[in-house]
Amino acid sequence: MDKISSAEHEIMKILWREQRPLKVAEISAELEQKKAWNKSTTGTLVTRLRDKGIIEPAERYGVARYIPLVTEDEYILAQEQSLLSKFGSAKKLAIAMVRNGHLSDADIDDLRNYFNAGMGGDNRDNE
Repeated sequence: MDKISSAEHEIMKILWREQRPLKVAEISAELEQKKAWNKSTTGTLVTRLRDKGIIEPAERYGVARYIPLVTEDEYILAQEQSLLSKFGSAKKLAIAMVRNGHLSDADIDDLRNYFNAGMGGDNRDNE
């Protein structure tokens, strides 16, 4: 999967959340409020995502509405694999996150409980 920029990720978060085809204008309306981006900026980022094969237009009544070709879980997995290949192991990554203060005490307690419970179930809703 091609790497996406943080700006492109903002568009993906909207598409994943909405779970329906969206016009550039709909995406742009939200990003104008959140990021002060204009429609042209949003359009450029949508084009980049399309060119990377991350989203595709679904034409309806002559208007392109975009849908993701990659699920959020697939994206997270790809990012996870990329990080692990850089760090060498999940353990090294976790240690670095703890040492650098990127995990709060509550995060560490949640992880401890997760591991002690036998890592059962999908705990993503607690993120």
